[in-house]
Amino acid sequence: MGGMSDPAIEHEPPEEVFGLLGNRLRVDILRALADGDPPVVFSTLRDKVEERDSGRFNYHLRKLVGTFVRETDAGYELTLAGRRVVGALVAGTYTADATLAATDINDPCPECETAPITASYADDVARLACPHCEEWQIAFTFPPGTLAQYATDELPSALDRWLRTLFEQLTAGFCDNCAGRLDSEFVVEDTPQLVWRCDRCGSQSRTAAATPFVFHPAVQGFLYDNGVDPTTTSSWRLLAAGDIDYDIRDECVSVTYRAGGASIHGYVRADGSVRGIERSDRK
Repeated sequence: MGGMSDPAIEHEPPEEVFGLLGNRLRVDILRALADGDPPVVFSTLRDKVEERDSGRFNYHLRKLVGTFVRETDAGYELTLAGRRVVGALVAGTYTADATLAATDINDPCPECETAPITASYADDVARLACPHCEEWQIAFTFPPGTLAQYATDELPSALDRWLRTLFEQLTAGFCDNCAGRLDSEFVVEDTPQLVWRCDRCGSQSRTAAATPFVFHPAVQGFLYDNGVDPTTTSSWRLLAAGDIDYDIRDECVSVTYRAGGASIHGYVRADGSVRGIERSDRK
């Protein structure tokens, strides 16, 4: 039986890799491979990009093979890197500049309970804020290309689902920018917060310390049992400070969440893990 072995990872110089994309035909090839069922044979791929010169097409295709394109006996398909490039293009990460003026969202503020709150967008960041108390706001990155896919009345649900996706990725320990391993620590301001840092790409995110607790399956079940549907209540409402009590310990934060006359209690560690969950409505 074989023992454990370390993965073999080779890195290409980034300037050489990104230099491969400095041609319109090569970008068109990647887009064409993404638009259809792989693998795609040479002639079909050339027809898709409408390139008449077979020699020119073959030259640029060969430049992509190995990094962004995989050649198989049945044709050509995108590698993971190729799919990521196409994903970034359609998301508008490198090519779009979107803005949205403050728009009303018919949801009460988690702090002052006054509706509506507002949503705005600029510099790749979505912001939700309360124009009444001017105390509550959250900000998070959101792909500009995705913003264009939703009508204004669909935005609250889209932003909420995106936030939940970010929370899930962060609490699982993966960087939302590069998928690298995250380190985290508590920072105490008005309320305790978790700061998630990626040493690989330098990205940093900040959430309420209760976030891993509130979105834990046991807590979600407690909320549902006590009259709060976590699937229809916005994520920012679930994290409303008025429903949560904190007790800061040496290596963890004690969190108590109240709903429907009952409470649920547990401990959040600095790595985002949750331990010792107990419900007052179950003995």
